[in-house]
Amino acid sequence: MTYHEDPSYRAPTSFVTFKLARLQSQLNAQAMALLKSKSDLTLVEWRLIQVLRMFENASLTEIAEHVQMDKGQISRKITTMVRKGLLRVERDKQDQRVQHLQLTQAAEALSRRIMPTMQTRQRLLLADVSAADLQIFYEVVDKLEAAAQVREIE
Repeated sequence: MTYHEDPSYRAPTSFVTFKLARLQSQLNAQAMALLKSKSDLTLVEWRLIQVLRMFENASLTEIAEHVQMDKGQISRKITTMVRKGLLRVERDKQDQRVQHLQLTQAAEALSRRIMPTMQTRQRLLLADVSAADLQIFYEVVDKLEAAAQVREIE
């Protein structure tokens, strides 16, 4: 393998985006393995269930904005979750285009059953991270999210 001294050949690991993408991939793989061992839920389904536990009766648009996912992807996942008996969809009385989503008892039961595993995972992930470091991490992520909103760079 050839190593380049030129700064335009920076190692991918020196880019924040590369490190975050790699970490996200590893975290997703871990979460998917845990979910697969406990249920037939996908990671997206798990996340949607948790968001709906916090934001009861939310609309598809509200969920898409909160989780920063494509509305089309969420819509397809909602259709699947309705078929699985995990969600109920009700049309808004004032605007029939708006759908409000509610978890079924089956989804609530799945969440209660899987949550201890996911909480243990959270403790494992943060075992060697101090409260001060975690606060700094969240502040840095917030700054990165704000910087990621910039769409034009000279």
